[in-house]
Amino acid sequence: MISCAFILSLTGCAGQKPTQTGFIPKDTYGQMTHQKDHTDDLVYVSPKIDAAKYRFMVIDPVVWHPVAKAPKLNSKAEARMTQAFHDSLAKALAHDFQIITPEECGTTCDNTIRIRAAITNIRRSKWYYNAIPVVAGFAAGAAGGGMPPIPPPFPGGASEELVATDATTGETLIAVATYNNGMPWNALGQWLPYAHAKRAFRLASELMDEEFHKIRKEESTQLASRTPS
Repeated sequence: MISCAFILSLTGCAGQKPTQTGFIPKDTYGQMTHQKDHTDDLVYVSPKIDAAKYRFMVIDPVVWHPVAKAPKLNSKAEARMTQAFHDSLAKALAHDFQIITPEECGTTCDNTIRIRAAITNIRRSKWYYNAIPVVAGFAAGAAGGGMPPIPPPFPGGASEELVATDATTGETLIAVATYNNGMPWNALGQWLPYAHAKRAFRLASELMDEEFHKIRKEESTQLASRTPS
């Protein structure tokens, strides 16, 4: 019982949550709201957005922009994590846009969206703590006990802030503050230091792509309703 209480006390410091670090324009934070399908995330969508006109996307290098109590990352870990997030963004957003480099964008950047993204908090999995509830769960199962699974105390995860702007005007089109914590069923993530953080990057990237996809679908529906049959 003492061991379980100790484990549960550790879980309180491991979780991620939406952040407001100043990476997103200050006036935009006040307009961000929870979404029906993503109740823990904060999202802003410009009421003036015309997603259909955009064909290209430039993704700036991802930055480490930590909240005050975020752990320190050494330079190698920071480079690996920011590159992993950048790669996730490129993969997800390529579904609906042609990804181009800043050099290809040129000086005008017509019909182009610029993506800025930051990792604002991160936690690595700590296998030497996570092993305790895993072993306890197996032992309880082997003994035929009804002990519920104990959440891993240090599952890892990450928080992110993303901004999509018109590459020419700088107008904010979409802003997202999101996060994800490691899931108990992802056993491999309990052992690999940043597996759950990388999963958080993938989900954040897919959320941004989902917002653009949803807007384009709504615009297509509105256009069809105005077109004479």
